[in-house]
Amino acid sequence: MRRHLAALEGLALLLVTLPLALWQSAFWLLVPFALLLVTQRPFDEYGLVWRTGSLRLHVVLIPLILGGYAIGHYAVAHLAFGQSFHPRLPPKLHLLIFHQLVDVALPEEFFFRGYLQTSFNRAWGRPFDTFGASWGWGLPAAALLFALCHLIYGDLGQLKVLFFGLFAGWLRERTDSIVTPIFYHAAGNVLLEFMVLSLN
Repeated sequence: MRRHLAALEGLALLLVTLPLALWQSAFWLLVPFALLLVTQRPFDEYGLVWRTGSLRLHVVLIPLILGGYAIGHYAVAHLAFGQSFHPRLPPKLHLLIFHQLVDVALPEEFFFRGYLQTSFNRAWGRPFDTFGASWGWGLPAAALLFALCHLIYGDLGQLKVLFFGLFAGWLRERTDSIVTPIFYHAAGNVLLEFMVLSLN
């Protein structure tokens, strides 16, 4: 029973943080950070450490995940809606990248992959291994809650972020850090803006 307290704590903190994050996304970072500070837990156990994985890993993942996403986005837009592709960069690209890294990816990844997934792992362990990452039921649970929290935007289509949540959760376990999930999260959001602007 005692080990399940970590999962209950994670769910309780989610209930506290969600309404605050609706007002300001920084609370996804500030609330768990404050808890770890007050309870004197090591931040590196929650993924707050600079580890990015091997270069070979990203040479495979970048074209597979980001390239695959761009191709899939184009295919759906072209085949289903007859849209064509005309490359167009988002205005003020540097500000968009900064916003996606600091205001979106960092807080969300710290809460869901850093704090919540780690809390679930403490409760349920990591008995499985996939492509070099040890993981447990905490990974899909955190990814599902990540997707459900996106429903606040009022669009069932937001549930598609479940797939990114699973990928980011795997990255967190593969690298023992939230650094790489942060960069893929921001890159995916910037790529989405680019694709939306480029398809008409």
